[in-house]
Amino acid sequence: MMMVWFFFLGLLFGSFYNVVGMRLPKGESIVAPPSRCDNCGRRLPAWELVPVVSWLVLRGKCRSCGARVSVVYPLVEVATGIFFALAFLHVGLHWELLTGLFGVSVLVVLSVADLHYQRIPNKILYPSMVVLVLLRALSHPLGIMTYVEGAVIGFGVMFLIALISRGGMGFGDVKLFFFVGLFVGLAGTLMTLFLSSLIGTLVGLSMRVAGKLKPRQPFPFGPSIGLAAILVYLYGEVWLSLYFHML
Repeated sequence: MMMVWFFFLGLLFGSFYNVVGMRLPKGESIVAPPSRCDNCGRRLPAWELVPVVSWLVLRGKCRSCGARVSVVYPLVEVATGIFFALAFLHVGLHWELLTGLFGVSVLVVLSVADLHYQRIPNKILYPSMVVLVLLRALSHPLGIMTYVEGAVIGFGVMFLIALISRGGMGFGDVKLFFFVGLFVGLAGTLMTLFLSSLIGTLVGLSMRVAGKLKPRQPFPFGPSIGLAAILVYLYGEVWLSLYFHML
């Protein structure tokens, strides 16, 4: 029953994270003006803001002008709901759950921002780093130093990759790995490096095949990092245990 509660809580927060990820990078307030259609500017009534349900009822279109509403909105809501529920299942009612929910939330918001603007906003990332440091001081199940090492090494490795790629890797992704290291620790950071590269490669190839990505055209890597880090946070210890068991 608690998992269901956390799922619906995640749906609500996911709807809010769409707003944060869309507005803050543009310097807009997250509370005013109220939600509106991006095409015609019509203010949306409360019944059109119900997570997932409103999008399905309206068939992904604005009721007034018929403009399409991106499928990203309900996907973010559902994904956040699932991640919240899985975080509770993974951690239980413990102080670490606060860290887990916060880490998931920040990674979702930054993924939304990167999807729309292809950048990781410092105004979201830097304060989130400070909050995560405080949360890690409160809860550090793997030992505080492994999170510090994860942040430093993750940032360092990505910084070298950015230098070698000469612009192929955005510096926002480099800074994001400092946050990831604090979130998942050293081993988790290395796993996130591998998994995010795999996810990014698969997404890039799929977009190329579908004709939505041209050669050398950049595409946001932040969502791949965010998804990989969340999966590693939830299942990284299980994967490592299976790996060492096979060895």
